[in-house]
Amino acid sequence: MDLYTYKPLDAAKAEIRLLSLLPGGFSDDIEIEIFHVESNYPEEEKTREEKSANLERTFELLQLGESRRTPSYEAVSYVWGSEADPSFISIRDRGRLGSSSLPVTQNLAEAMRYLRREDEARILWIDAVCINQQDLVERSVQVGRMGNIFRNAKQVDVWLGPESDSSDVAVNLVHAMAADLVTAVNTRGRAFTVLPGSETDKLLTSLEALHPRIKHLEELCRRQWFTRLWIYQEYHLSAAAIAYIGRRALDMRDLYKVLRFIYMYQRGRLVAQQTQLPTFGRVANLLSPIRQTTRPLTLAKRLKDSLCTDERDRVYAILGLISSEYRVEIVPDYTKSLQEVNKEFFKCMLKLQHTARMTGSLEEHEYGQPSWVPKLSQTLSKFSLRSASGRSKHEILYERADESLRFPAKAVGTVTAIWFDNPPKLPFGHSTLETFRAHAHSNLLDSVYPRGGDMLDAYVCSLAGGRYLENHEYPSHLPLQELRNIIQGEDYSTDTLNKTLSAFLHTRGRAIFSTTDGLIGLCPFWGKIGDQIFVTPGVGTAILLSSIEGRPNHYRLKGECYVHGLMNSEALLGALPAVAEEGLWSYRWEKVAGSYEMIFRNGELATQNDPRLGPLPEDWNKKYRSEERSQYYDEEFGTDGTMRRLFFHNRSTNEFSKVDPRMTSKALKRRGVAFEDIIII
Repeated sequence: MDLYTYKPLDAAKAEIRLLSLLPGGFSDDIEIEIFHVESNYPEEEKTREEKSANLERTFELLQLGESRRTPSYEAVSYVWGSEADPSFISIRDRGRLGSSSLPVTQNLAEAMRYLRREDEARILWIDAVCINQQDLVERSVQVGRMGNIFRNAKQVDVWLGPESDSSDVAVNLVHAMAADLVTAVNTRGRAFTVLPGSETDKLLTSLEALHPRIKHLEELCRRQWFTRLWIYQEYHLSAAAIAYIGRRALDMRDLYKVLRFIYMYQRGRLVAQQTQLPTFGRVANLLSPIRQTTRPLTLAKRLKDSLCTDERDRVYAILGLISSEYRVEIVPDYTKSLQEVNKEFFKCMLKLQHTARMTGSLEEHEYGQPSWVPKLSQTLSKFSLRSASGRSKHEILYERADESLRFPAKAVGTVTAIWFDNPPKLPFGHSTLETFRAHAHSNLLDSVYPRGGDMLDAYVCSLAGGRYLENHEYPSHLPLQELRNIIQGEDYSTDTLNKTLSAFLHTRGRAIFSTTDGLIGLCPFWGKIGDQIFVTPGVGTAILLSSIEGRPNHYRLKGECYVHGLMNSEALLGALPAVAEEGLWSYRWEKVAGSYEMIFRNGELATQNDPRLGPLPEDWNKKYRSEERSQYYDEEFGTDGTMRRLFFHNRSTNEFSKVDPRMTSKALKRRGVAFEDIIII
């Protein structure tokens, strides 16, 4: 049988291919028909609720030269698997006698056998079949359409692999528990409670009965599908996502509910049973609903550990999840190098966002590429508390001539000592905690930190990257005293090691350093003595740079860093007292109208308005917006005492912005802040 030859798609008609999986028995040869359709997807991006309410819709498609209504299709999400020893499927040529063949991976062939119906055809979209993978131009165009393809599919069929005794137990557990879980109040579908008296409620009282089933669920969550990069977009764009494990079916949203419930509320009881809760946490995170406002670099970093065969897909695989303004700027093109793709990705972020992340990369720094180009698979976690430059907008300019970045920056110190580093692939365990404790010298407790408090607090807070309860109102964060107890203690129990992993996760791939001025912080593990630390508007953390000999003001970017005592604009505005007393100010990250904001407190007074800043420029005033209504108010608090989110309003342009006009480099220079003009190459 001859190999199938793809007919070119008509780009002018935005054509895609669909396939008809022809009916047959499980062991019969796989037969399909491939046909072209003209996609006519709505431009607007519907919410999941809107899509779910409209599952039976049809699309206007052009098929075989005739415009007519065509039934909706299903999109298949799966792991390609090894391309060695492929299976061959038969492709029936519509309107002609004879067939041709197409090689597919064994995993896909197995999935098609289970998805095939005995008595009727099934209309599917499968990337390996519906895209000519050998045509790079077509592949680039079709990858750009994949977001719409999955968004408008009737449902996404997730192939997890064949069933087993273990998977049957896991599926039964999910079905049973999901029926007994309800969404907790005011959690936006991110937390669940169990119905009192239900079967699940009874099951939770018996670890002996629960634990074996949890172990089987853990095995299911370790299947390869959950490790792949592309599945994130494919799942999150779906109107409905149904997992197939052999002949068993499972609603993926039910799986998310169960995993989230177990991870959030049962972890304490299950850790003692040596259940790998990080597996549940990772998969629950993967399936967790994402905000429409989530930024591309945040998504890319969230998926840094996901696997892909082409590193360029770390950009292309998230395009369907980001707003259209980014998709206009980032067009898939597999003829470009990885370096070019990542460079264009970062330049797009600079163009479209007020703030910037300066993550840098060990590889670019060492091998002569522009040091500011991010490596999206880099394993460093994101510092969640980012206010080193306040509510400011970045002033970074890209210079095409020498591919440099130029911006104003305030120097805040030079690294004089690297205490220790924690390599990214070193597992957290006894030796990690031992290292942390070995550097908590007794004299730290007696030494005063330059920015207030003692040196031990500064060291512990740096290990935590600022993630402690007094600094950030977040349920899973531990109080500073408990963090101190971990570092000063001698206990190496499982519970202590788990707390260490959670509280000090930012140390992975980073190093503890100190500066000429006695400041302590956390930087990428490739930081070295002599590197310099700067703060610049629009970048939420301090940044670490290495100077280039013989070229004044020229640096290479090493990455972001946490510097204790400089993470609330102190380098630009001066310090606030660290402890609230009468007449003194303190600050803390707290939730306001659905997002975390810096709150300043003085006794009973709480406000988002930074007391270090003077009056706004003449054309500006402050406005506040509530979570429930997209409406702006003059008052920071509603009649019920709820704080509204702070915005800045330009009366001349009627622009509303989160950027404070008093935090530009020009305005800060008038306050006496000494900026240097920095060039990053």
